[in-house]
Amino acid sequence: MDPCDALEAFGGVARSTKLLRAGVTAHRLRRALARGEILRPVRGVYCLPGHTSDLLAATCVHAELACVSAARGLGLWTLRPPSLIHASVNHGRALDARFRVHRSEGPLTPLRICLQVMRCLPELDALCIVESAVALGHVPLARLKDSVGGRRDGALQRIVELIDPHSQSVLETAARYHLRSAGFSTQSQVYIRGVGRLDLYVDGILGIEVDGRQHHSDHREFEEDRRRWNLLTTQGVPVLRATHALVTREPDQFLALVRTAIASRRPGH
Repeated sequence: MDPCDALEAFGGVARSTKLLRAGVTAHRLRRALARGEILRPVRGVYCLPGHTSDLLAATCVHAELACVSAARGLGLWTLRPPSLIHASVNHGRALDARFRVHRSEGPLTPLRICLQVMRCLPELDALCIVESAVALGHVPLARLKDSVGGRRDGALQRIVELIDPHSQSVLETAARYHLRSAGFSTQSQVYIRGVGRLDLYVDGILGIEVDGRQHHSDHREFEEDRRRWNLLTTQGVPVLRATHALVTREPDQFLALVRTAIASRRPGH
């Protein structure tokens, strides 16, 4: 097997033992290294040229990515990047200040990663990751519930109870979390005839569309967005557009806008 192809399959970095098990011969490794096709940053570790990542840093210290760092590697939703590299080790040597060390027995499956983040991260950050694991099909919700049934798992159980498997994005998850924490009733992905689905529907009155994009990708998408907006207006469904900055950096302002919008639709206004 070609060393570059093998490294690409492993995320751009791997230990020599892993490459040899995948069918890469020692001779081909030496030849690719001599040609500059691959690099060896430390003994026993190979990577593609120009590759820099948390995975490379962890592999170089005989560790595996864990918790939120592993979740990012799986493509799960993370509300904000971690300040440290979360890693799991099976040796007793200390890691440097770049790392937050987790102890874990056995392979780091998506389920184990979910359990790690729920024990390690703030509630909302953990919810975004575990909800995406369910929504994207990595972990069945029933399996997650079965894994947090202990008497000391109260905090984890609360997170699991907040999961909505219909959520479509990290921003939708964060907006719904803030709304429910403030006492609002919310529904996700509510179908409106002729319009499609609204990301969130609050108190049966207000629609919310979460939008992390800075602009529309093309004219057709712009026109479709305006068509939906006009239909919602004619059907008497007010809609707030919630940006990433509003939901994640100014949740109090987001909630104030929701309260004002709902109050304006109550009888007597």
